[in-house]
Amino acid sequence: MSIIIKRPELERFLRGEGRRMLFGRRKTGKTFYARLTLPNYKYYIVRRGGKFFDPEDGEEYDLKVFLKLCDDNTIVDEFHRADPKFFDALQAGQCSKNLVLITSTMHFHRKFVDGQNAPLKGLFSIKRVGLISPIELMAGEIKTKEELESLIWYQEPTLIGKSMENAILSGSIFARSLIGEILDEEDVTRSKRYDAILESIAAGKHSLSEIVNHLYGEGLIEKASTSHITKYIDIMIKTGLIEKMELWGKKKGSYYRHVSPLTEIVYYLDAKYDLKDLNLSWGFIKDAVRVRLPFLIERFVERFMAEYFGMKPVKILEPEVDVALLKFKKLSVVAEVKWKKEITKKEMRAVEDKLGKFPSARKILVVPDKKDIPRTKIEVWDICALRENAKKLQNTER
Repeated sequence: MSIIIKRPELERFLRGEGRRMLFGRRKTGKTFYARLTLPNYKYYIVRRGGKFFDPEDGEEYDLKVFLKLCDDNTIVDEFHRADPKFFDALQAGQCSKNLVLITSTMHFHRKFVDGQNAPLKGLFSIKRVGLISPIELMAGEIKTKEELESLIWYQEPTLIGKSMENAILSGSIFARSLIGEILDEEDVTRSKRYDAILESIAAGKHSLSEIVNHLYGEGLIEKASTSHITKYIDIMIKTGLIEKMELWGKKKGSYYRHVSPLTEIVYYLDAKYDLKDLNLSWGFIKDAVRVRLPFLIERFVERFMAEYFGMKPVKILEPEVDVALLKFKKLSVVAEVKWKKEITKKEMRAVEDKLGKFPSARKILVVPDKKDIPRTKIEVWDICALRENAKKLQNTER
């Protein structure tokens, strides 16, 4: 039986009326959820070359025929591939009611909705669809440490229901092909520099200087200058492959990291163990993934808290804090994640001392089960608290 994760915000948007547009990188569930939510809508996908394909009857139509068929309650997928005359027709009022456009681009779609001469400017309500959020995932009946660990991978909709072994082994090939598809949809030619940047970030190189030194050491750029990689970094930010965080505190600058936990772990295994070149056993890979898993849990919790509190995540390196959230440029929440069954009194004192360096911020410790930890004055969240907070937020009309 397939598992369907409820996405209330996306569902509310789709159940609205009028012209709506979904955009986002490939494989985030846009098409699946639109068709699930709107089963009575007629669905078409625009093929490369501009033809409108109806998967139900197996027919494809040119623009002239499609415009005669386009009526109320229509979904057009990958609309950015259509003939420019399609956008003129929309601007002129055709397909005017209950039309949903979908595109697997993060940047290219802006030519249609932004700018002085954008043909669809002001005609559509627009929503970005990213990975499934930790709030959406935690709103289910999650009870155990192992169940929450599975949710790390389920942020990628294509991995929902898979075991960690299947997610990693099948995901290795999927992640590489996905990178190519994402760049291709944005009309970007893939090169070795993209993969090298993704690998360097996964290996712990989070500043521009560290990334550029890695590429220079690999012989992929002629000079160790950040100007040689900024174009690639900007494209990957715009396409949703990596994200840039603000460094907060004494150390200023930007901190770069993967958006997807799948690409993070795949490129991490490449960087550390040459996974793509070696036929390694799952036992070895599993141990390597376990080493990295606490960092992915921290990222999951950070995204959960950022959405729950409605605050901006930043990165603090001195002292290094797992979660730091700003509200109106003021540090409001700091949190540490200790993802293990037992915490010693010494470890608890270290957490209290570290978070105590931020006296004006709300302090939270996140653990699998708070019954198993020493007494502390710090606020403690465990799996039960995360689940209840997720349900509370999802039941609140936002």
